[in-house]
Amino acid sequence: MRTDARTVFVSAGEVSGDHYIARVANRLRDRGYDGRICGLCGAEARSAGVEGLWNAERLQLMGVSEVLGSLRDILSLKREMQRAIVRQNPAVLVLADSPDFHLPLMRALRRAGYAGKIFYISPPSVWAWRSYRVRDLKHCVDENLPLFKFEHDYLARAGCNSYWVGHPLVEEFESFRPDRARIVSQICGASSDDRIVALLPGSRRSEVEMLYPVLSGLYASLEEAGFAPVFSVAPGLSESAATFLGSRLEAAGERRYDGPGRDLMVVSEAVVGSSGTATAQALLLRRYMVVLYKLRPLSAFIGKILLRHLFFAVPNLLAGEMFYPELLQENATPEAAFDAAMRWLRGSPEDRSRALSKMEGLAALMGKAGVCDFWADRILAAVN
Repeated sequence: MRTDARTVFVSAGEVSGDHYIARVANRLRDRGYDGRICGLCGAEARSAGVEGLWNAERLQLMGVSEVLGSLRDILSLKREMQRAIVRQNPAVLVLADSPDFHLPLMRALRRAGYAGKIFYISPPSVWAWRSYRVRDLKHCVDENLPLFKFEHDYLARAGCNSYWVGHPLVEEFESFRPDRARIVSQICGASSDDRIVALLPGSRRSEVEMLYPVLSGLYASLEEAGFAPVFSVAPGLSESAATFLGSRLEAAGERRYDGPGRDLMVVSEAVVGSSGTATAQALLLRRYMVVLYKLRPLSAFIGKILLRHLFFAVPNLLAGEMFYPELLQENATPEAAFDAAMRWLRGSPEDRSRALSKMEGLAALMGKAGVCDFWADRILAAVN
C-alpha cells in the first residue's frame, strides 16, 4: 500500500480540538511544511489553512441521548472518513478530542491495514471513566499528547506512549495582552465602572439550551444585586448555538459580548458557566468561577454509573478538592449559582487573597509554554 507522505490528515469534532489542530497547522507551516493538511475540522482550523473535507459541527453533540439521535449520520461520517484515509494512506493522522468517535475510527483503520502514525491530542479521560479504553490508546495510538501531567502519568503507567510538556493555554495566556477599555466598550450597556460577571453558556447547541435558562435566571438576580452580568457569545459557538442564544438574548434584552470568552473574563469579577476549557482559562486568568454542568436525563444517569472521579472542573482536578464550586444537574439552579457567586463577590479580602494564592499554585501545575511547537515537531518528524 502506497503511503502519501506529504499529507497530514486531521480530525477534530469539538471546538477545543479544532483550536488545537489550527495551532498545530500554523506551527507546521512556520517550519516550512508545504504538504497537504486536510480532514474533519471546524472554522478555526479552516482559517488556519486546513482543508476541511468534513464539517466538525456534525460531531458537536453532547450526551448519550443526542448522540443516539444522530447515530446514523455519525456512522456514515465514520465510514466516509475511514474509506478516505485508507485510500489516501497518509503517513500521519492527528486526532483531537471526541473519543467516542475517534476510538472506533482508529480501531477500524488499524483493522483495515492502515499503518500510518497516529497522534492523539487530548486523548480520552481514561483516568476518570471507561478505563478499558486505555487498550486502544496503547495498541492503536503511536503518540498520546495529553493536556495535563496527571493524565500523562496515568497513560505512561498503563504502558501507553505519552508525551507532555504543558497545556496549550499556558503559552496563549503568557502573551495575552487584553485591551480592557476596548472590551468594555464593546459590551452593550456596560461601562468601566460596572462590576461585570461573565456568563458562559457553552459552545454546543444542546449545552446552550440546557444552561441558558439557569444563566438567564441568574442574570436577573445579579442585576438586582447591583452587578452587570454579560453573556459570552464567543466566535467558537456553532452556528445553530449562536442563532439560538442570540435570539434569546435579544428577546430578553440581556447584555452580550461578541468576542473570545477570555476577553470577557478579563474584565469580570467572577465567571459562571459551562464546565470545560473555560475552567482552565479562568484559572490562568485568576478568575473565580462557578461551574455548571447539565446533561439530559439519560446521559446523566449513565454518567453517574460510569464516572469514577469526583470533579469536572480542571482547577478541582488539579487541586484534588472542590475549589471552584460545581453545580451539577438538578443542583444547577439560578438560586444556587447566585449563592455561590455571592460567596466570592461579597467575600472578605482575606478569603480572596487565600483563593488567589491557591490559583497561582494550581496554574503552575499546567506546565510550561511551547507545547504546540512540541506537538508540531513530533508530527513533522513522523512526516519526514
